[in-house]
Amino acid sequence: MATLLPPPKRQKLYHGVPEPEPEPPKPAPNVVVQFVSEDDGQPLAPTVNLPANISREALEVLVNKLTSKEDDPVPFAFHITLPSEAATTGTATQIVITKSIQDDVLSHPSNAFTPEDVFVVLLNTIWYIPYALLTLAYIDISLLGHTSPILCAAFSPTGNLLATGSGDCNARLWDLFTEMPSHTLTGHKGWVLCVEWEAMERKLATGGHDGQVRLWDPKTGKPIGDALKGHTKWVTSLAWEPIHLNPSSPRLASSSKDGTVRIWAVATRRCEYTLGGHTASVNVVRWGGGGLDGKGVLYTASSDRTVRVWDAAQGRLLHTLKDHAHWVTTLTLNTDFVLRTGPFDHIGKKPASDEEAQAQAPGPLQQARFHHG
Repeated sequence: MATLLPPPKRQKLYHGVPEPEPEPPKPAPNVVVQFVSEDDGQPLAPTVNLPANISREALEVLVNKLTSKEDDPVPFAFHITLPSEAATTGTATQIVITKSIQDDVLSHPSNAFTPEDVFVVLLNTIWYIPYALLTLAYIDISLLGHTSPILCAAFSPTGNLLATGSGDCNARLWDLFTEMPSHTLTGHKGWVLCVEWEAMERKLATGGHDGQVRLWDPKTGKPIGDALKGHTKWVTSLAWEPIHLNPSSPRLASSSKDGTVRIWAVATRRCEYTLGGHTASVNVVRWGGGGLDGKGVLYTASSDRTVRVWDAAQGRLLHTLKDHAHWVTTLTLNTDFVLRTGPFDHIGKKPASDEEAQAQAPGPLQQARFHHG
């Protein structure tokens, strides 16, 4: 018995015109890739020959197979550094691979790379979700302006302003009443990884992938002096000294991938001391309001799996908490909110002087301690 073949499919017509044939995929050249850790600059594996159109996700799977000993895959960010002659002032010096080497690097406007080059792909672990559109769902606002993923955000103590940091090497200030950007803060030479408001809302601090800490005047958007330099790797977190401890000139703490925390005297722009007890990246720093003689406590969390408690007055180690079995990537205090908002409250009354602010700030702090033990 003869086999009956199914009838051929009817050709789709669009307004009487047959559907056009799909374009064949463009041929992609093969490129030589060297994966290098941004932590220490060491190659992670021998060079590999890959198609230029291999996706970023496939690169992540490949690097996990080559390097990771963990059961769960580790998320990575990939980028290539632009040659110095191709980089221009005020623009990013790195090309982030979001799609593929072909789409992001070979098609880059600088035309700095060819398929014959050896592509040194720098990678580091990521712990954020990259979106260039910031949506405030509760109040139904979408703020557009950054041209690369937004990596950090922080509301000002009064709640009137929002600061954001991005992979486009800029921080932005947003007026939440007008839903418009008020200032663009340009100065970092790498991704802006953290932003932190002084509790009196007189200054904003930003930390970058370039290892620098910068201070800004939120009223004008202008930098306050030059960058604070000292870290040898990127800045991971920032924390201001609470207002009730130092209302006129609070100090600033910055933690870094280099395993240290630096305490900066903002008035003199000098590093007062460096906390160097951790053996891996310090991922978070928090400045608490209690401590010995009420002079404040610093809390640091690290990839060495420890949380350390320090005397903020002298930089002396008080306690080491060691029970974590993996990296400590986040840390919060039960007084975070009242320390961040300082003397401001929901009524909107502003203190007339530093002394008044210092007197008002401990009130919410004591209430938080009472309610949370």
